[in-house]
Amino acid sequence: MNVIDHVRDMAAAGLHSNVRVLSSLLLTMSNNNPELFSPAQKYQLLVYHADAIFHDKEYRNAACKYSMALQQKKVLSKTSKVRTSTGGAASNIQAQNLPSEIEVKYKIAECYTILKLDKDAIAVLDGIPSRQRTPKINMILANLYRKAGQERSAVTSYKEVLRQCPLALDCIILLLYLFDGLKMYDLLLPVASMTLDVIQSIPNLDWLSVWIKAYAFIHTGDNQRAINTIW
Repeated sequence: MNVIDHVRDMAAAGLHSNVRVLSSLLLTMSNNNPELFSPAQKYQLLVYHADAIFHDKEYRNAACKYSMALQQKKVLSKTSKVRTSTGGAASNIQAQNLPSEIEVKYKIAECYTILKLDKDAIAVLDGIPSRQRTPKINMILANLYRKAGQERSAVTSYKEVLRQCPLALDCIILLLYLFDGLKMYDLLLPVASMTLDVIQSIPNLDWLSVWIKAYAFIHTGDNQRAINTIW
């Protein structure tokens, strides 16, 4: 077990202040002696250090450190290509133990969102291929699109959240909000098609389809029909 493993275990245990102190010292040592850690270990240290800073709510500093980690990941990717041709199995095992690059980009977007740098957050998340976007990435991206007035893109991202998590109720509410003013049939169809199968497959969940319908009436301004639907 090497020192990077100890940092990783402390991070997993939630010892953020301890991670910050130790990773800072190790990164300083690495800067003075570039051969001390491998590119993969340097990448890990930067991510764990950035996570600790994020926990301390120093979001601008955290975003900077996460960006440094991504730059280090590029170096790692170049060296991995060379190693794969000679000993691919070991390289693949090592890669599986590394912090996710997608998660690092999500953290950067979180920092930018908190700092109200929405355009920068969108730019980071747009750089993630659609097939690699997790539900939480699609959710934050949809919210950012909605705030930016990009309603078509927001709807697409919300629908993708529902495709992966069909009972994401807050997502359903926000999607209905974007469909505000449309006819009832057009309003319900995109949501119902994604959630109906799941609702019908779970016992005692019929009420949820009624709840969604009532919420849709609210967004069309028909509060009386919303009340009648519930009662």
